[in-house]
Amino acid sequence: MLETLNIWVDVVGFVVAAGMLFGFVIPHFIGSIVTGRVKKHFVDDYWDPLAHRMHDPNNYHYKQPIGPDFAPPVRVWHWINIVSFIILLVSGLYIRYPWFEGGREIMRMAHYFFMYVITINLIFRMVYLYIAGDWADYLKFDLDDIKQAPSIMKYYLFIGPPYEHRKKFNPLQRPTYPAIWALLGLQALTGFIIWNPAIGGPLTSLAGGPADLAAWMRLLHNVNMRILVLIGTIHSYLGIMEDYPVLNVFWFWKDPDMAKYEHDEHHHEEEAHGSGLDDERPAPVE
Repeated sequence: MLETLNIWVDVVGFVVAAGMLFGFVIPHFIGSIVTGRVKKHFVDDYWDPLAHRMHDPNNYHYKQPIGPDFAPPVRVWHWINIVSFIILLVSGLYIRYPWFEGGREIMRMAHYFFMYVITINLIFRMVYLYIAGDWADYLKFDLDDIKQAPSIMKYYLFIGPPYEHRKKFNPLQRPTYPAIWALLGLQALTGFIIWNPAIGGPLTSLAGGPADLAAWMRLLHNVNMRILVLIGTIHSYLGIMEDYPVLNVFWFWKDPDMAKYEHDEHHHEEEAHGSGLDDERPAPVE
């Protein structure tokens, strides 16, 4: 049974990955080119999130420059997380599908080492979330979020104008963070049980013994990894395409030039005219 399930996980995982690439990423990128969004963002260097921050300061609990809003511990956490995740992904894929000989031992060592690193990093993030007291930025939803969600979806589908950035994270983006934390926690738990099935406690007898428990955990570990890659890829792609200047601040401590938005009429024209793909036109910069 487990052998059949593992085969299905590989097949379904490949189909889902292909679906994400050819059903979302590529069509969205083509749509961004056709509607002029790529030119607007990466050639004209005009980003609606920055304009909204400049023109609607009352809608934000933080002000420019953007940098101070991203605390150094959170930035360090992300750097450690992304490096660990990439190494764990590569080493884990090699352990499952070895594509060259002689690397199994070093890949296993790397996998187990960064298993500890990413787990400790996750615990640190949860502790810091409590200490910083900014849990509401990630976990709190209200009626306004529900009302705003359709306009955000329309924007990403190229049938609506840029949406207002009313909070630190929009209501479609916000669930990504607790979802990733939960998935990382599950990945750590299954990984440690694979490494030492005795950790499973009563699950060991329920599964039929240590070997069977490890096999089931390995299956769950594989499924969970694919979900993490799926969410992480979409999250990263949209972050680059739609909010790259903020990513640049977050990852590299480089604040964007906000002066160009001080006398910008583009944002006000959008509010006056309301909708349509014409809103994708880049604004003149004085």
